[in-house]
Amino acid sequence: MWSAFCAQRSLPVMPATQESLRAFLKDRIDAGRKRATLEHYLATLGLAHRLTQLPWPLETMEGRLMWRALRRDARLSLRQRQAQGLTLEDIEMILLPLSDTNPRDVRDRALLWLAYETMARRSELVALQVDDLSTDADRSGRLLIARAKADQEGQREVLFVSRETVESVQRWLELAGHSGGALFRSIPHIPKASDGERVGEDQYPRPLTDGDIARIFKRRARAAGLDAALISGHSTRVGATQDLLAGNFSAAAVMKQGRWKSERMVMRYGESVEAGRGAMAQLLSRRRG
Repeated sequence: MWSAFCAQRSLPVMPATQESLRAFLKDRIDAGRKRATLEHYLATLGLAHRLTQLPWPLETMEGRLMWRALRRDARLSLRQRQAQGLTLEDIEMILLPLSDTNPRDVRDRALLWLAYETMARRSELVALQVDDLSTDADRSGRLLIARAKADQEGQREVLFVSRETVESVQRWLELAGHSGGALFRSIPHIPKASDGERVGEDQYPRPLTDGDIARIFKRRARAAGLDAALISGHSTRVGATQDLLAGNFSAAAVMKQGRWKSERMVMRYGESVEAGRGAMAQLLSRRRG
C-alpha cells in the first residue's frame, strides 16, 4: 500500500519523510481506513526503517505530534466495531437441532466446539491438520496449534480438548472419511434429482478458508434466531473470553488461555461483563435484592 502510494506520487519509498507520511495517512483516512489499520501500517513501516537503520519520522517529537493531530480526526475517533461473542449458552442453542448423521451438521458441531474450547483464531482453525489432535487415556484430547498469530518464533501451543469435543471431531472424521490432511474441509455438492443443479459448498472437498469460518458461524447463528450481523470468525473467541471472565477467572488466566501477549484484548472483549460488575450495577442489585 505504501509503495503504491509513493509510486503514484513519485515519492521515495525509503526513508519516509514526515510530509510523505502525513499525506499517506490522510489519504488512508479519506479512504475510510480505521485507526487500527493505520497503526498496523505504521508498525510495519517503522520496523522496516529500524531494520535498515533509516530515520523513522515517528521517532521524532514533530512526527509524534503529527500523528497525534491526525488521530483527532472524528473519523478515527469512532469506536471500532467488535464481533458479537458466541457464548457457551449460544453454542448449545445453535447445536441443539443439528443432526448426528448430516455431514454438514456433524462438521459444524465439531468446528464450533473446538473453536470455543481452544479459543482458536480462524486462521488457526483452517490450518489444523488431522494429526494435530491426539487423545489421552481418559479420552480427552490435546490440540497442537502450530501456526499461532502471536507465535513469531515457531513455538507450538498444546491445548486441552474435552472428551465430548474429541468425540465430535472423531465423528466428523469418520463420516467424512478423512484420515489425514486438513481437519476441517468443505462438503461436496449433492446434485438435485430434478434439474441437476448443485447445492451446498463445493464439488470437491477442500480445506476451509478464513471466510468459510465466518460464513459458517453466521449461518448457524442466524438459524438459531441470533442476530448474525456482528457474528465473525472470532465470535467463539470473544464468547469464551466473556464466559471465563463471568466465571471469575482472572484477566491474566484468560490472556494465557487465549494466547494474547497483553490483557488489552481480554478487557475489550469482556467489557460488557465488567460493566455488569461496576459500582452502579452492584448498588442497584443490592437495592433491588
